[in-house]
Amino acid sequence: MGDVVFVGTGKGAVALRRNGAGAWHHDGLDLQGWLVTAATQGPDGRFYIGVTSDVYGCTLVVTEDFKTYTPLENGPRYEAGERGNDMHNRLMGAMDPMGEKSASQRYVDQIWKLHCDGERLYAGVSEAGLFVSDDLGASWQPVKGLNDHPSREGWNAGFGGLCCHSILTDSQNPKRRWVGISAAGVFRTDDGGESWISANDGVSSDEGYCVHGLAHDPDNADVIYRQDHRGFYRSDSGGDYWVLIEDGLPSDFYTSILRGAMAIDQGADFGVYFGTSAGQVFASPDGGDHWQLAADGLPKVLCVESFH
Repeated sequence: MGDVVFVGTGKGAVALRRNGAGAWHHDGLDLQGWLVTAATQGPDGRFYIGVTSDVYGCTLVVTEDFKTYTPLENGPRYEAGERGNDMHNRLMGAMDPMGEKSASQRYVDQIWKLHCDGERLYAGVSEAGLFVSDDLGASWQPVKGLNDHPSREGWNAGFGGLCCHSILTDSQNPKRRWVGISAAGVFRTDDGGESWISANDGVSSDEGYCVHGLAHDPDNADVIYRQDHRGFYRSDSGGDYWVLIEDGLPSDFYTSILRGAMAIDQGADFGVYFGTSAGQVFASPDGGDHWQLAADGLPKVLCVESFH
């Protein structure tokens, strides 16, 4: 299982570790006062973490030990004059208590997903978009093929806003990747991000294409699992078509686990971890056959990542 399970919450973060007896423990909340929304390990071995504050906005911090955190000078940002989504800006109005933001501008108000692919870092943000860094987060460039997609005017915001919260990369083909956007659905690029196609055939659009999470088989990127607001799906074709797979799942199985609040590690022991909106974290050392409570009494869990 992971050496550290990093848990971001609405009021800070904890780093869970196991002692010699196998019991989970942590040293209390770090980054107190921040919404901790995303984390990944970069190509330099450091851990990159996305945090957000209603007062200070969103930023990135880095750590080597989950004890000392250093803010980066720059984060993903939209350019002045880029048109924002009206529905998203209305939903996010509560994050602008002083009324300083233009209602028509496109802003980065939260980092929903951080993803490392080789030497590159990717950030999925809201308002929905994808950014890339080739210099360990010192600067960020927009992936314009997605951010300026021809269908963008028709994208609808989910209850949490219009957000890009899932990023997958094909380990056998670095030009191929997927993103999940609530509530615009899944998009795939086959040419390194120059162009993107909608990949939602077979999925119910009753609530829009409100995808909540994506995961795929690391040995076969065509096999993708997808949790939506109205169903759980699998694709064996890289997203060309989706099939509903809910046999044995309760009808409300998705209600207490937020986007980003589940992680899987790929070590010899197949660890699975998830956090709930009630502040609990559960861990399985064997791919879900057995579970134990790893933490309780935390604030609402927003993200979970497993690191070695």
